[in-house]
Amino acid sequence: MDFNQISQLFQAEMLSKGIISPKEIVIDARLHRFHVDGDKRSSKNGWYIIFNDGIPCGVFGSWKSRVTYSWCVKSQQLLSGSEFSAFRKQVEEAKFKSYQERKKQQEEASILAERLWCLASAANPKHPYLVKKLIPPFYARQRANHLILPIIDFSGKLWSLQYISPNSDKWFLPDGLIKSHFIPIQGRPGDGRKILICEGFSTGATLAQDYPNYCVIAACDAGNLKPVATIIRHNLPKAEIVICADDDRLNSINTGLVKAREASIATGSLIFKPKWPDDAPNDLTDFNDLACWVSRRGEQHV
Repeated sequence: MDFNQISQLFQAEMLSKGIISPKEIVIDARLHRFHVDGDKRSSKNGWYIIFNDGIPCGVFGSWKSRVTYSWCVKSQQLLSGSEFSAFRKQVEEAKFKSYQERKKQQEEASILAERLWCLASAANPKHPYLVKKLIPPFYARQRANHLILPIIDFSGKLWSLQYISPNSDKWFLPDGLIKSHFIPIQGRPGDGRKILICEGFSTGATLAQDYPNYCVIAACDAGNLKPVATIIRHNLPKAEIVICADDDRLNSINTGLVKAREASIATGSLIFKPKWPDDAPNDLTDFNDLACWVSRRGEQHV
């Protein structure tokens, strides 16, 4: 079987898993990265490795989606004992290479994040996003027109950055590690105060204004609530933790509450969600939405 046939079969397998492969496939037992359709334009979260010493096989996946798939040109049920052992060995080798490459990227992103953070200045309290959300900058910094937020681990190491533009667009530093890490907003976990964990920066900033004596951190998204709460609970087993949920009440699945409950159950934490006034618009979903609506409604009645 020639390289062309191997490539076509491998690409077909990738497509069957919902991943559109790069146009050219390199067969050299090395890890290759590629852009995954639907991800940000400059990202290369997709990866693959193909082996051709023996029975052609390969492994591919997406770091963003956290999925990994293996493939063999021959059905695994038809492999002999020695062939299957060789196949499994190559799959494990590919997974280890992927892990090493990902760790390398994340460490490099951490170094870059430190450099960019040091170059940034204190955020202007009149930045359009802060004005729109009625919040102060807290730890936020600014470079050009973009707010920059630090994403740290429990020890305080900087792993990534979140950027926010004047028109509220948000993005993360490429390859930065987000899982189990958080944006510090007020205080630091371990300073003896009650810990409020929410999804986003603006929600956390509103909570910090309402509860100035509490530690407030933002997990960046609903899916990271449980990992962040778990790492906090592991390091602070006696801490009082409150998961401050978004209420995605217009969605068929209320992701904010579902993920908050998962975090609560995993860590024995309380859940706190917005209490909506009877006349509150249905499109409000978080504590910042509520605070902004209440403030602006009050201005209209003056």
